[in-house]
Amino acid sequence: MKIYALLCAIVSGGMMATAAVPAGYYSGCEQKGGQALLTALNGAVSAHTTLSYKSLTDYYPDTDAYPDGKLWDIYSTKHWPTGEKCGNYSQVGDCYNKEHSFPKSWFDDASPMYSDLMHLYPTDGKVNGQRSNHPYGECAKGTTLASVGNVDAKGKLGACTFAGYSGTVFEPDDEYKGDLARTYFYMAACYNEKISSWHSDMLAGNNFPVFKQWAINLLLKWHRQDPVSERERTRNEAVYKHQKNRNPFIDYPEMVEYIWGDKTSEKWTSSGTLPVLINQPANGTTVDMGYSRPGAKVSTRVKVLTTNAQGNVSVTATAPFSVSTATIAAATANTGTEIEIAYQPTAVGKHSGTLTVSNGSAKSVVTLSGEAIDGFPVSDPSDITSESFVARWNYFGDDTNGKYTLDVFDEAGSLTGYPMLVDAKAGMYKVGGLLDETSYTYTMSSKNYSSRPVVVTTAALQKAIRFLFDGDLYFVTTPGVASPSAELLMDCENLTGKVTLSIAKPFELSRDNSTWSQSIELSTDETQFYLRLNSAAPGNFEATLLAVCGDFTDDNTVVSGKAVSETSFLEDFEKLGADKEYETYGDKTYYGTACDWRIVDGGIWEADKALSGSRSLRGGKTAATIIEMLADRDFGIGTVSFKAQMWTEKEGPATLVLETSTDGGENWTTHGEAVINKLATTSYSIDANVNTRARMRLRQTAGARFMIDDIAITEGSTGCNQLQADRHSWEAYGTDGMLTVAVKADRGLTFGIYTVDGRTLHYGTLTTGRHTFALPAGTVVIVSADDFSRTVMTR
Repeated sequence: MKIYALLCAIVSGGMMATAAVPAGYYSGCEQKGGQALLTALNGAVSAHTTLSYKSLTDYYPDTDAYPDGKLWDIYSTKHWPTGEKCGNYSQVGDCYNKEHSFPKSWFDDASPMYSDLMHLYPTDGKVNGQRSNHPYGECAKGTTLASVGNVDAKGKLGACTFAGYSGTVFEPDDEYKGDLARTYFYMAACYNEKISSWHSDMLAGNNFPVFKQWAINLLLKWHRQDPVSERERTRNEAVYKHQKNRNPFIDYPEMVEYIWGDKTSEKWTSSGTLPVLINQPANGTTVDMGYSRPGAKVSTRVKVLTTNAQGNVSVTATAPFSVSTATIAAATANTGTEIEIAYQPTAVGKHSGTLTVSNGSAKSVVTLSGEAIDGFPVSDPSDITSESFVARWNYFGDDTNGKYTLDVFDEAGSLTGYPMLVDAKAGMYKVGGLLDETSYTYTMSSKNYSSRPVVVTTAALQKAIRFLFDGDLYFVTTPGVASPSAELLMDCENLTGKVTLSIAKPFELSRDNSTWSQSIELSTDETQFYLRLNSAAPGNFEATLLAVCGDFTDDNTVVSGKAVSETSFLEDFEKLGADKEYETYGDKTYYGTACDWRIVDGGIWEADKALSGSRSLRGGKTAATIIEMLADRDFGIGTVSFKAQMWTEKEGPATLVLETSTDGGENWTTHGEAVINKLATTSYSIDANVNTRARMRLRQTAGARFMIDDIAITEGSTGCNQLQADRHSWEAYGTDGMLTVAVKADRGLTFGIYTVDGRTLHYGTLTTGRHTFALPAGTVVIVSADDFSRTVMTR
C-alpha cells in the first residue's frame, strides 16, 4: 500500500493546492462547475510545449526518479538505471519503455498527445506489452506476469469484473490507481476539443462527460481511494518545468467532484473550505468475507484513509459482522490505518451487512457479505496464470497438527504430489506446474469436514511479438539518400501463421535488404528483416512498426529519425585570444571556432607550419595529449575526421584514439584509433555513430609530437550501426525458391544449414560474397555461423 505523506496544502481558507501553482493559472475556472469547468480547464492547460517522443527519456530523471536517480516504474518493482531502456525484452526486468497510459491507438498516434509527458510513464517493457492498448479496469481473476529474480510485475490482465464492462482490462497496482485516474481526467481536460473523435471502450464519443458511465465510476473510485501523493506533486512540477502545463487534478483534486462527482451542481472556487473525504474504503464498494462455518470467525483487514477529517472518525458494522475499533483519531485516519472486520455467523446461509465510516457530513457505506456452510469453508481461487493458481480457504480450526489436506485433480485423477498436507493457518497455497487453458478441480478437508469441489481453468498463454535490435531505432540521413539499414530479429511467442509488418513513409521495410516497401509478410518461423529511413524531403519523422498476426496486434515499437542536410562542424584552430596565450603545453580551455575545448599537453604556436589556414594544434610528446569537447552535440557524433602529420621523422608516429561520452564526460567509450605516421599532411577518419547527445575527445596513447587541424564531425547516422561483428557479418534470406547466404565478413565463415527436423543440408566454409541453395518454396531452415543463427523460410 502507498505510504502517504501529509498533504502540502494551503489551509488558510483555501482548497488543497500546491504552493508552486502560478498565480492566476486557474483564474478562468473560478465559479464554474460541470461541463463549464472542464471547458475552462481546457483553456488553462491545453497550450503547452510539444516535446519530441524520443527526448522523453531525457526528462524521466526529473519526472520519474527515486532519490538515487533510478527511474520509478509503475508496472514493476524494479528501479531502472537510465541506460536500460528498450530495445529488447523477453521477461520482466529486462528493460523499460515509454508507456502511453492513455493508449496511443485511441487517438491514432496523433500529436501532441503522442508525446505528452503527463501521460507517458517509464514502465517495464514486458508488462507494458501485456497491457497493450486494453482499457484500465478491475479483474478479480486477472493474470500477473511471473517474477524474475527479485523483480515483481505489478498489475494484472483479465476479464473486467467492475460493474458495467466485461471486456479485457489491465488492472494497475493499487498504489497507482489514483495517479492514473487523475491522468485520465487530465487528458479529458487538456484535449477536450479533440477527444470526442477518439475511440475506446472507456470513451463516450463526446466532449462531456467524455467517459462512459462505467469508466467514470471506476476513475472516481480510484481517485477517491488513492489521494494525491507527494510523488505526484513532484512529477507535476517536473512536467510543468519541461512542458509548461499542469495537471489541475493534482493541484486541486476536488475539481474532479465538481465535474464528474457529487458536486456537479455546485461552483468550484480556489478559496472554498477544505472538504472532508473518506478515501478508503470507497463508498459503494463491497467486501466479501468468503466462507465460514456457524460459530467460526473469519476476518480481514481494511484500510481507512481520510482527508481533512476533524475529531474522531466513526466506524460501525452490522451483525453478524463486527469491527476491531469504533473510533479512529482524525490524525491517524488522515495518514491511513487498518482495521479488522470479523464475520462470525450463527447459522448456515448467506449473510450481508454494512460497514460505515463517517466524519461530520462525509460518509462511506460499504456492503459486507459472507456465507456460512455446513462443510469446509474453501474460497474461490486467485492469481490464475497459464501454469498456476492460488487455492484459498478460511481457517476455522478443526485441523490435524496444524494441517489441512489439499487435493488437486484433472480428468485422469489426482496430480502428482496430491493429496498433500498444507499449513492450515496460511489460508492459501500456490498450485503450479499446470497446463494452459486446462480445467482442474481442487478440494480441501480437515479432520471432520470436506469442501465443495472448486473448478479452475488456467489462463491462455500470453501472445507476444518482440523485435530485437542493436541500439535505438533512430536514423539520420540526408534528403534523397536512404539511411543505413538496421537488421531486426522478430521473436513470436505463442503465435503461428503469417505476420504482416507495416510502417508509414518515409520508413521502409525489407525481407532481403534489397527490395523495400511499407509492408512485408513473414512467417512466425522467420526471424530477421530490415528497416531504414528514406525521405526525399528534410524533416523529423516518427512512425509505429505495426505487427499483425491473426487477431493479435503489436504496436509498441516506435521508430524515429530525421533527414537533414549535413551540418557544419569544423574546428580550424584559427581563433586566438591574447598573444602567446596558447603557446604552452599546459591544461587549458580553448574557445574554438566550432566549440569550446579542453586541451591537455597541446598548444598553438604562431611559428608552427599550418596544415590548413594559418594555425594548427601541436600535440606533445609525452603520450598525454587530450583534445576534448566541453559540451555535447545535440545530434550525436557520426564520423570524426581530421588532418594530421608527424612533427619530425626522428620522433616517429603518434597514436590517437577516438572516445565519446553520453554522460557529460564522466565515462568514455573507445571507437577506434588513427596512427599519425606520415610527414605529409594526411586525412584520417574514425566512425563513432553515436546518435544521442554526446561529446568526443581525441586522446594520445602512444608516440611523439604531432600536428592536427580541421577536426570535422558529422551527425550520428543511426543507433543501429554499432554492429556486433559476429551477428552482422552475414545475412540469410529466402526468395524465388532459393536460400541466399550473403557473407560480408572479410574471411570465410563455417556455416551449418539444417531443416527444422534436424537434417543437415550444408556444413562447411562459405567465403565473402553471395551463395545460393535451391530449396522448395515454404521450406524452413536454420542457418548458423559464428555462434549465431537465423530461421529462414524460402518463398
